[in-house]
Amino acid sequence: MANAIEMLEHLIGRLNWLLLNLCKGAAVALLAIMLGIIVTAVFFRYGLNDAIPWSEEIAKFVMVWMTFIAAPIGLKMGAHIAIDALANRLRGRFYFVLQVWIFGAIIMLMLMLVDEAWFLTLNARIQRASTIDVSIFYVYLAMPIGCAILALVAFEFWLNALKGLVNPSRGTDRRTENADPGLIG
Repeated sequence: MANAIEMLEHLIGRLNWLLLNLCKGAAVALLAIMLGIIVTAVFFRYGLNDAIPWSEEIAKFVMVWMTFIAAPIGLKMGAHIAIDALANRLRGRFYFVLQVWIFGAIIMLMLMLVDEAWFLTLNARIQRASTIDVSIFYVYLAMPIGCAILALVAFEFWLNALKGLVNPSRGTDRRTENADPGLIG
C-alpha cells in the first residue's frame, strides 16, 4: 500500500511542480503588470493632471488573480500562517494523524470553494466591469483555478501524511523540512 501511495504522491508532485512553476511565472508577470499600471496611473494623475479612469479597477483585477495564483505557492513553501502548538508536541504516527486530518480538511474546503466559486463565476458572465467592457467572469475565474491548485498541493501533502501514517519513517515531517523556494523553481 505504501508503494502505491508513494507512486501517486510522486505523480501528483510532478503535476504540482509544473503547475506551481506556471503559477510562479504568472505571479511575477501579474505583479509587474500591476506595478506598471499603478506607476503609469500615478504619473498621469499627478504629472499630467489627467487620471486614467480604468487603472484602479484593472489593478484590483490583477491583484485578485495574483492572490489566487500565489496562494498555492505559499502552501507548498509552508509560508501560510499556522497554529502549530499541538503539532510541535506530536511525534511519529500521532503527528501524521494530525497532518492527514489537517490536509484532508484543506482539500475538502478547497473543493467546496471550487464548486461555489465556479457557480459565482458562471453567474458573473453577464456582469461587466464598470470602466472597461470586460466580463467579470474573467476576474472570478481566478477563484476556482486557485482553489483547485491549492487542493492539489494539499492532496500531495495528504498523501505524504498518509504514507507516514502507514510507516512513520517514510513520511516527511514538514516541521524539519526546509521551506526552500527552490522546491518549485
